[in-house]
Amino acid sequence: MPSETPATSDHRSAAIDGLRAIAALTVLAYHAWLYSLPRARAGHRDSLLDQVVHEFRLGLVLFFVLSGFLLFRPWVRSALAPRDPSRPRGRRAPRTGAFYLRRAARIGPGYYAAVLGSIALLWPLASMPGLRLPPAGDLWLFGVFGQNFTEATVLKLNPPLWTLAVEVTFYLVLPLLGWLALRLPAAHRRAVQLVVPAVFLAAGVGWNWWLAGKGYGIAPTKILPAMAPYFALGMAAAVLVEGRALGRRAVLVLMLAGSALVVADAAWAANEALSGSHDLTLRIVRDIPAAAGFAAIIAAAAASTRRLPGLSWRPLALVGLVSYGLYLWHVPLLIWLRAHGLLPGDVYGAFAVVILPALAFATASWLALERPAQRWAQRVTRRPARDRPDRPDRPDDDAAPTAPASAPA
Repeated sequence: MPSETPATSDHRSAAIDGLRAIAALTVLAYHAWLYSLPRARAGHRDSLLDQVVHEFRLGLVLFFVLSGFLLFRPWVRSALAPRDPSRPRGRRAPRTGAFYLRRAARIGPGYYAAVLGSIALLWPLASMPGLRLPPAGDLWLFGVFGQNFTEATVLKLNPPLWTLAVEVTFYLVLPLLGWLALRLPAAHRRAVQLVVPAVFLAAGVGWNWWLAGKGYGIAPTKILPAMAPYFALGMAAAVLVEGRALGRRAVLVLMLAGSALVVADAAWAANEALSGSHDLTLRIVRDIPAAAGFAAIIAAAAASTRRLPGLSWRPLALVGLVSYGLYLWHVPLLIWLRAHGLLPGDVYGAFAVVILPALAFATASWLALERPAQRWAQRVTRRPARDRPDRPDRPDDDAAPTAPASAPA
């Protein structure tokens, strides 16, 4: 492993924001393609362009892997830190209450604004083809992030909101996973720390194996157990790179290998769809190869000793900064534009028409709701100075990370 210190936190943050932007923009392009079709039907893949753009759906997987990496990393840092006998309280780990409050502040204001905005924009369009609205009596489920647990609401109203329900469930169980990580044996700590993500991944694969071919509907495939492998691979990447630095060659290898895995996964899924295959392997493994590829790319971006010009490009990083709002608002805007005859019938035109209003809504959400809520949560959960780790160059672990891991996908 190279001996250089990692790149500055600003550079790493810019690269991670660049990945968030890529995830959000690919998901937006996927939906621009979908809603520009005569019938908004994901199974429609007649041309090579259809096949390629359909696989932009993998931006969702990138969001989940980012969440696993960024949110598990403070527990990894604590678990791998050298033990200091002079500090009777031991290694510092995130406080559960502070973690929950900061997560609520991070996703809650933007999410609820998007739910209300989706109702206002889309409810009057109930008769529009391609728009799926839940029963009015079930709207309360969106208020408690419960929309994924019933067929009546999953993928209804604003379809990408299903991923927020998965994210919230992950937030609820993550402190328990972190608690387990801190209680693993101290010997061979880095290798031992991989046990938690490995078990989480195996549980997810087991869930998908149990579901495959059972005909239980879509709801059980849109909850945390089904998505656990993606989070787990991000968690494993956090274990492998924490405290390490990667030079140019290692970063290049990880980037190329990760990209190859993502492309291979997309090609596999596209080929299975085109051939009409009913092989259950795809339902069990799902997009684990792509998730492993994204984990490699994220690890390279986070541990690089050099600035990564592409991912750290300022316009891309700025889009990443507001990517949560971009993710939340783009589908309601696409549907509204289509309903009013303003959406072109091709993916390029639809993307061009929706991107500016979507960025405008996203920026407003960031400035008016998301950033103020995060700053408030940081203030009220900050540890007193006397209770912080004796590391002036490192922030309180409860503070990391404050940016959204997922837009959330």
